[in-house]
Amino acid sequence: MPFQLNIGDHVSPHAGFTNFNLAQYRQLKWSREKLFEIVRNNPDCDSYFRSLPKGRSLTDLINDDSIWVNFGSSIEAPRYGKTCIANSEIGISERAFILGRWTVLATLIHELAYLNGASLHGGDTCAEEAVYYCGLVTSENYDGLAEEPNLPFFGNSATGFASVSQSPHFS
Repeated sequence: MPFQLNIGDHVSPHAGFTNFNLAQYRQLKWSREKLFEIVRNNPDCDSYFRSLPKGRSLTDLINDDSIWVNFGSSIEAPRYGKTCIANSEIGISERAFILGRWTVLATLIHELAYLNGASLHGGDTCAEEAVYYCGLVTSENYDGLAEEPNLPFFGNSATGFASVSQSPHFS
């Protein structure tokens, strides 16, 4: 069974993590389906995730029903998401939903990289690189990739992301 989306059937132990409304749920459902498409069609994504400290593939993570994704009502700008490693809980902020489903998708990938051992401390770009290796940024945007709270993901100016089909890593 894939990771869980909090639709009111889960009480997170993390304060400020709650259930999604219907519009948010629709974006998340699309993002989860797109994650499955990415891992089916982009071997670089699973390879990259296996290179992270905990060694799990993205396929393993998205099929782990002990991971819960919640609405992060307490997550403040400029952040898009938050991960609580101890209990495998992810929160997605309102800001991510406002920017749209590609931002929600990139935030999920970014936060799943943290669950897989990417460092939560500044100066490490492993979570940002996960977004690249999963095909959501182009190679032109990859240079200078850094932990940047105001712009955690890079892409074209129209959508905030390169479409998966435009990526050099997704065929």
